Amino acid sequence: MQFPMRKGWKRVHRLVVLPDFQGIGIGTKFITEVAKEYIENDWNVSLITTTPALVHSLKLHKNWPLVRYGRVTTDMNKMKDYIDAMGGSKDPEKNKEWFKNSSSRGRITYSFEYSKKD
Repeated sequence: MQFPMRKGWKRVHRLVVLPDFQGIGIGTKFITEVAKEYIENDWNVSLITTTPALVHSLKLHKNWPLVRYGRVTTDMNKMKDYIDAMGGSKDPEKNKEWFKNSSSRGRITYSFEYSKKD
């Protein structure tokens, strides 16, 4: 998925591995191979997750440095820009209500960016 507000960046939006195949590195290997392809085509790649197993796997991977972790902020100006870019409401009160009910609000998230290291 391309970032609407960060030119030159692609974002891993969602990664799903069937339960029988979780925990053996398939997901990490897959996103790493996809990231390599994007890097070869002059894109930057970012991944944001809350999944503990994926966080652990990526922390061990030399090409996926952790660049940020913490809780989602309530910076309404940035959120308004994001919602507008995604085609959301122009009404600030509706945006506040959307953010207040957001499922990721207050959750600890981890951000990784792929870097090409040999």
